Amino acid sequence: MTHELRKKLILQMLDKNEAVSIKEIVNKCKISEITARRDLISLEQKGIIKRTHGGAILTSGLYDPFGFNIKSIENREQKIEICKNAASFIEENDTIYMDCGTTVFFLARFITRFRNLRVITNSLPVVSELMPYPQIKIYLIGGELDNSRKALYGPMTENLIARYKADKAYIGAGGVSLEHGLSSVDEKEASITIKMAQAAKKVFLLCDSSKVENDSYFTYSSLSLVSYFITDKGLDKSYLDLYKSKGLNMIVPLSG
Repeated sequence: MTHELRKKLILQMLDKNEAVSIKEIVNKCKISEITARRDLISLEQKGIIKRTHGGAILTSGLYDPFGFNIKSIENREQKIEICKNAASFIEENDTIYMDCGTTVFFLARFITRFRNLRVITNSLPVVSELMPYPQIKIYLIGGELDNSRKALYGPMTENLIARYKADKAYIGAGGVSLEHGLSSVDEKEASITIKMAQAAKKVFLLCDSSKVENDSYFTYSSLSLVSYFITDKGLDKSYLDLYKSKGLNMIVPLSG
């Protein structure tokens, strides 16, 4: 069982029972006590749980299966791989949109080397990540705060986005399929993503391979919205070939 899957199972156990013991984690995940303790330390460092004697409890009010903290844990390494690749398309003096998705968030750590860059976003985690770098001009789009997703939404947000123009937009998706296009777990998130894409010259979709040919709750655009689709090396070759045959500009790292 992978590290990411174990953490997801631990959080599901905590959501049901409010507290979990090391012994329960060991039995559920079929791992050693040392590995279970390491997983709890990792979750505690992210502020998601609090360790107790012999186990852990959930940090009050934090768990939300669709919230930023939980989603940022899922497929973390793939998201980092994608964003490292995505950063190579950014140039000095660019103005870029970054949406509030957890994949796009990791792009922030790869753009701090730029000396002159404008970033427009509705994501508080992106702002927090970039604040120590004054050479990057940050434009936080106002609106109504969603505490769980740590982002701003609403008509005000959409109206403000329409006033800016960007060289590139970096967006995520809850699901991607050739038949239905892009989908999201939330309508308001989809609305912001569309506005950002419409205001940019080029649109980069950052999406890990687990979401390919999987539809999420709300379909919001065809794949014609996307200029480049950047994913991880875990994408099945049959899907890669199929998407290329449909004219998609696929960016996938070489295996190995």
